Amino acid sequence: MRLPLPAIPAVAMIAGLVLFAALVASPLAAQEADPIPRLTVSGEGSIDVVPDIAIVTLGVVSRAPTAGEALRANSVDLADVIATVLATGVAERDVGTTSFSISPVYQRRRDADDNSPPKIVGYSVSNQIRVVIRDLAESGELLDKVVQAGANQVNGLSFDIDDRQGAADAALADAIGDARRKAEIMAEAAGVRLVRILSISTQGGRPAPVFERAMTMAADAAVPVMPGERQVTTHASVTWEIAPQ
Repeated sequence: MRLPLPAIPAVAMIAGLVLFAALVASPLAAQEADPIPRLTVSGEGSIDVVPDIAIVTLGVVSRAPTAGEALRANSVDLADVIATVLATGVAERDVGTTSFSISPVYQRRRDADDNSPPKIVGYSVSNQIRVVIRDLAESGELLDKVVQAGANQVNGLSFDIDDRQGAADAALADAIGDARRKAEIMAEAAGVRLVRILSISTQGGRPAPVFERAMTMAADAAVPVMPGERQVTTHASVTWEIAPQ
């Protein structure tokens, strides 16, 4: 014979649930009431570096009555340009094709009505190569020589830094040092001390291009090339735990 279980009053059940919820929530409330004191400071680091490589796109555009003739003339002229580039000391790994195209050259017939299709009078072949010049002292003379060798397009001359990572690392160290300097000043003024770093975040570190220009004309003298300077800038945000002095 089973005896009936005593009924639990609804009021007692509700009181138990409230007590359980209070026990669970009390550690969370204590945690939120006692957060880690923090100090977040942003720092900036920048260094000026002189570019040590030049990047230029050289091209040959050839026109002829037929596509085959235009291609043969273009191949001969471009071979002379590449040979000239390599003769100046540029490594083969620093020379690469960037674009190649063959297109018809159209001319509209003057004696026909406006709805007639244009006439193909020839073909144009364009072939371009990208060259990395690691000896800036020779870059002006190289540009002059390739124009004389047959390059009739010199586009996108720009300067860059060979060791980008080294420049970015130096700027980053400068940014974190700047953040620490500011944090120490702020902590002393506020009557606290820096305990430990909780987080670090960074952004930047890429140098901005110095300049880029297109050149399509031949020169009688060596082309003057001035790389100038470029600035590598990095920002860092550092968060410290702080405590009373």
